[in-house]
Amino acid sequence: DLADVFFNGKSSLRWSSNLFKDESGEVDDLLLTVSPGLELNVGRGVSNADLTLMSSYDVLRYQDRSEVDTELAHVKALGSYESGRYELSASASFDESQTASAETADRGQLYESEVVRAGVEGEYRLSPKFAFGAGLDYSDSEYTSANAAGSFSDREELSIPVDLFYELTPKLDASLGYVRRDAEVGTGAGAANAYDQLSHFYNVGLRGELLPKLDGFLKLGYRENEYTDRGMFGANFDLTYAVSNKLTSFLMLSRDFGVGGAGDSTENSSIKLRADYRINPNYTISANLGYDLRDYQNDRNREDTQYSAGVRLSYVLNESVRFGAG
Repeated sequence: DLADVFFNGKSSLRWSSNLFKDESGEVDDLLLTVSPGLELNVGRGVSNADLTLMSSYDVLRYQDRSEVDTELAHVKALGSYESGRYELSASASFDESQTASAETADRGQLYESEVVRAGVEGEYRLSPKFAFGAGLDYSDSEYTSANAAGSFSDREELSIPVDLFYELTPKLDASLGYVRRDAEVGTGAGAANAYDQLSHFYNVGLRGELLPKLDGFLKLGYRENEYTDRGMFGANFDLTYAVSNKLTSFLMLSRDFGVGGAGDSTENSSIKLRADYRINPNYTISANLGYDLRDYQNDRNREDTQYSAGVRLSYVLNESVRFGAG
């Protein structure tokens, strides 16, 4: 009575004008992806604890470049527990991926990697006005394809966020927080120069209903990178604005230290905008804009800038089937 099982499946057909992200020799191709999946939900919202297990298997087939055909596995577990004064959530996942890269001199190549992630976060209400939150996030990224050796660096990251929340109104909290993140870069066979990158984020923020139609969270503060001995303004926004009953907009913004695929220390700035317009119960149209700037700290003459834009139309046939094109 407390469990549900779903056999989820999806398929997609995608055309790319530059499959390998090669500026001087563009190659276009058509990719068919078929993804059977399985999902198990235990708890169904009627108990304090909920558990979800999900898995899928992507079968990728290219029309012209069959030599890069592959299969990719995805497994994820989500759990949560709530009581009167505290909330606890945990997650674990394993994902395989195939990507192109403009960072290497090798042309006509796609690279496979796998990422293991695990995390736990909790919040305890100290009093009617104060609450304390803490977490632990771990990730391990490894390039598995033979052609990635010498070009990319594996890495492990461990992040520990701590926050103190104060209730300004029943729907809005202020926060004072700190995040410590330790990245071990170059842990695999492809590493040229292994190093540790320790960074800190001291921040203040808000979460909840910021305005009558604006929800989400924002954090502003100062980031410090001990490896490069640099500091900078840091930010993390995730906001939703209900323009009307049919139109909803989203804003995501971040400024943080990062690590490039080849192991370089970077400063990353990103902004994403999206709007969803519900034409009727069956049709929804979405549009998005994005800007990403990656400033390489080891190479003062290099900055990577990426602009993105898109539009997508979704059609819901019934409770089980959905179509989309973009």
